[in-house]
Amino acid sequence: MIDTHTHVYLPEFAEDVDEVIARAREAGVNTCWLPGIDNGSLDSMLALKARYGDYFELFAGLHPTEVGADYRSRLDSIGCALSDHIYKGIGEIGLDLYWDATYRREQEDALRVQLDWAVAQDRPVLLHVRQAYDEIMSIVRSYYDRGLRGIFHCFAGTLEQARELTGAGFLLGINGSITYKNTPQREFIRQIPLQYIVTETDAPYLSPVPLRGRRNEPANIPLVVACLASLYGMTAEEVARQTEMNARGL
Repeated sequence: MIDTHTHVYLPEFAEDVDEVIARAREAGVNTCWLPGIDNGSLDSMLALKARYGDYFELFAGLHPTEVGADYRSRLDSIGCALSDHIYKGIGEIGLDLYWDATYRREQEDALRVQLDWAVAQDRPVLLHVRQAYDEIMSIVRSYYDRGLRGIFHCFAGTLEQARELTGAGFLLGINGSITYKNTPQREFIRQIPLQYIVTETDAPYLSPVPLRGRRNEPANIPLVVACLASLYGMTAEEVARQTEMNARGL
């Protein structure tokens, strides 16, 4: 199994990250992808990579909630970092109009800049979207024929949006929220072929049932896999194998 989106470099894991990784390995999670939040998060990610090698794959990007008046200088810093091929992709990037829309125009500009990098450098993207699916899709559509590929992390869109995005080759990141009773995606996810699904935690956030409310960690990926297996009418082994293949293919 692969956790395609985890933030175990954050302070929430400072005291026990070795134990967190040991539990993940024991649970059968053999790779974790670390998306950056801003230029300041890269050193912590690189430190984990130095200690654990291929267990981690790194992504660098400017998260939409980190976009402010100084976003251009922060993008410059991230752009320089991406000259190092240790970064497999660009993320976590996107649009977030849930918390604060003050810098909406700047968020959109930062997104376009980073999507252009992804196309030019042939790197996949990890996309964050919150309360902005219509807005982000109007931007991403212009990249459908330019070779852009990646994951819509923590997918929370509609069935129609899921069909459009997977039809364009994007993958959908599914995490602990799929285990929540009132999550709309539970009702339709099985209508999306499993070949477009990857698993993630977004640790330390979005712990799956029955751990909701606690700190999330990569060892909880089997709970996401088990839920998907139930929704798709498949075995957990089949879901684990296919979703891992999807992530490695990306």
